[in-house]
Amino acid sequence: MTVQLLQGRPGALDVVLRSDDPVRLHPPRPGLTSVDVVCELKRPGATPWIPRAIEADAFRDLGNGAYLLSLESRDLDVPGPLFVRLSGRPGLDPPLLPALLELEVVVPRDFHAPRPHLDRTLLVGQLAGLDGRPLARATIAATLLQPPLLLEGVAVAGDSVLGASDDEGAFELPLLTGATVDLQIAAVRYHRTLVVPPPPAPGAPVRLFSIP
Repeated sequence: MTVQLLQGRPGALDVVLRSDDPVRLHPPRPGLTSVDVVCELKRPGATPWIPRAIEADAFRDLGNGAYLLSLESRDLDVPGPLFVRLSGRPGLDPPLLPALLELEVVVPRDFHAPRPHLDRTLLVGQLAGLDGRPLARATIAATLLQPPLLLEGVAVAGDSVLGASDDEGAFELPLLTGATVDLQIAAVRYHRTLVVPPPPAPGAPVRLFSIP
């Protein structure tokens, strides 16, 4: 069995598996689909095999004993050897070529999986004293209320995000869109829980005190 690596899509490696069995002890089984294949992955050493679900478009029969397996960025987070084991689902007749296939894929060191895009909302507002003068250097604190928060495969820490008003009493606080936060401004006794709304347009701020 020969293995050829292709990077046809950002953040993914397409592995082309081709039969080089000269005596055809295991003739190609045409028409294989993802539902016919059981896939497992592991790293070198005494690490366990981890089952990996194969989406419909992640495994294709290319014909003439060649198959394509797409590995996504979640499988390719560490450069170096990655072992792939493919087998046919129980009861598959005739069996997968061969009945059990184990191969080594070397993730290139120059391979870079795309960084997940996390949407952010910029909350803005302005503070003033009872006399109407700007309230400077007031602390604005937002704390995550539903840890762990998982967005686009990223675990978000529960540390507080802090901001402060400037000399004009204005402040900006960037937060992850969709996060549920506890927001406090002690200087004006402001305290509420809110879900960070999406911006009205890309890059546009949201006025905190106008959020329903």
